[in-house]
Amino acid sequence: MTIQKHILAVLLLAGSTCVVHAGDVSVNMPGISVKAQDNGGKANVQMPGVSVNAVQGNGNGNGNGNGAGKQAGRADGGRIMGNDMSKSTQCNGQPVSIQGNGNQISLSGVCPQVSVKGNENQITIEQLGKVQVVGNDNQVKWAQGLNGAKPQVQSSGNDNQISRQ
Repeated sequence: MTIQKHILAVLLLAGSTCVVHAGDVSVNMPGISVKAQDNGGKANVQMPGVSVNAVQGNGNGNGNGNGAGKQAGRADGGRIMGNDMSKSTQCNGQPVSIQGNGNQISLSGVCPQVSVKGNENQITIEQLGKVQVVGNDNQVKWAQGLNGAKPQVQSSGNDNQISRQ
């Protein structure tokens, strides 16, 4: 099963060894949880700082299969990673890190700290305390500062725009 090979690769990258057999798989190691089911090719891998949810494509070659032809995005503990994604999520009072290019991300709720690394991202934030932007041509718009204060802003790169909506 293709997904099982990907799970094994993720585990090996994490410095762990694992033997994955055909069919349903469940592996639990300190800090690592792997669950793979052979019911439509679904898999879930969780490790500190990494979360992978995979769906096996139908392999028809036309890019229209389940999960085929799209860049995967990951979100784990306030981390959003990927390219050319459109996503809405809540901060829930936790820091959020966004890494990638060409994303359109909407963050609602209280966002004490947001980090953006990449190029040509469009980020909207409901309530912001602090933002750090690294990259080029990023646009960050916020509606309110926390406790009525203007958010702290750090920006490095070219043509980044950080402003109130």
